[in-house]
Amino acid sequence: MVFRAAARFKKSLFTGMQAGSALLQSMLWRGLYYVAAFIINILIARHFEASVSGTIYYISSLYALVLLFSSLSLESGIIYFTAREEIPAAKLFNFSIVWSLLIGLLTFFTVYWFFNELYRGIPADLVLLSAVMFISGNLLTTYCSGFFYAHNNYIVPNSIIIISTIILIALIPYGGSSVIPAINDENYFYVYFSSFFVQGTCMAIAAKIKYIKEGFLRFVSIPEFKLLFRYCGLAFLGNIIFFLLYRIDYFFVEKYCSAEQLGNYIQVSKLVHLFFILPTILAGAVFPITAGGKNEHINVWLTLLSRCIFSLYSLICLVLALTGKWLFPFVFGESFTDMYLPFLWLIPGILSLSGIFTLTAWFAGKNRIRINITGSVLALIVILAGDMLFIPTHGIMAAAMVSSAGYIVYQVYIIAVFKKEYPCAVADFFIFRSSDWQQVKSRILVSLKTKNES
Repeated sequence: MVFRAAARFKKSLFTGMQAGSALLQSMLWRGLYYVAAFIINILIARHFEASVSGTIYYISSLYALVLLFSSLSLESGIIYFTAREEIPAAKLFNFSIVWSLLIGLLTFFTVYWFFNELYRGIPADLVLLSAVMFISGNLLTTYCSGFFYAHNNYIVPNSIIIISTIILIALIPYGGSSVIPAINDENYFYVYFSSFFVQGTCMAIAAKIKYIKEGFLRFVSIPEFKLLFRYCGLAFLGNIIFFLLYRIDYFFVEKYCSAEQLGNYIQVSKLVHLFFILPTILAGAVFPITAGGKNEHINVWLTLLSRCIFSLYSLICLVLALTGKWLFPFVFGESFTDMYLPFLWLIPGILSLSGIFTLTAWFAGKNRIRINITGSVLALIVILAGDMLFIPTHGIMAAAMVSSAGYIVYQVYIIAVFKKEYPCAVADFFIFRSSDWQQVKSRILVSLKTKNES
């Protein structure tokens, strides 16, 4: 009896230390990636201003929608089945490479035949190149980074993305000229979109060297194919709904508002998405640990993470609410004076959505994506109805208010389901306690000590 208890304690401690180490590595390296992405976003916005940057980010959203459908959410299956070692990594790798290239070819022929004219001021050849490079490159990046994340390796994939972003930052034609004289305002975005394919190729090579030790001729069998798509099917449906949940307001704003307002609103949305970085990083570490069957004790940390995030973000939102009116134009440029009020209306949504990322990752890791899907469908219904009713007359202000309402609905549903299985007080998700800081600090110290000893 004593030996069993000791074994359980030892297993619990090991699992906790492993989870903590993964969280720390994820926070550091994915955090650096998001910092780099934030910096290039600011620099592009300041240099090209609201109308041009808004158009670029809008067509990127269109490509992201195509990417979402064409990816089939294979990245979730790659992480899930690689972590559980149920399908050989070599088979998953080969399938993902072939699929990425096929989608790239299909994109080329589709855009070449049907989108051969100027689109929103963008030349046809840039539309063709940007679509192919963005979609195929991001498929490679997303799929191949999954092999690293399944092994809790966040250093290599994020280093590749960070280096690519730094190069793009250096090549922006500040004052009309870049460090490479041939790059200017007219052709910078050819380089910008091409970088996605280069980045994806580097990620594939790194994944092959690091984790794929077998030959190129191994492919998933029919039973493995069914297993993969049975899991990815739900993730695919969920990702479509999540995409619409976060981006459907773009299409209404583009239809009913000016290019400048579109640019301002997209920039507000990108700013809001920055708040989801930390929860996403934490969720990214929770998912493979849970999927790998190492979740016996990780659920006790979910409410702790939720209330820590809620408390931290409440303070940050308060500061931005007091300073944003002058801070946003100062950071992004004078063409972004319409960001402040939409941001204020999105604060309730920020606090609601950011607190449940780790819970949704936990449900996904336990192969219960249906719960996440149900919550997001409820939220999407609220947002879609609200956008249709209010954006035509009230513009970007209504878009922000409606999004917050939808995010709150999502949060209420996810917490209600979690509470049914793991009884806890609602305050556990929101009220920071004096002992919380000590728990977080001790977990970090233990994780660092374990990492140094290993």
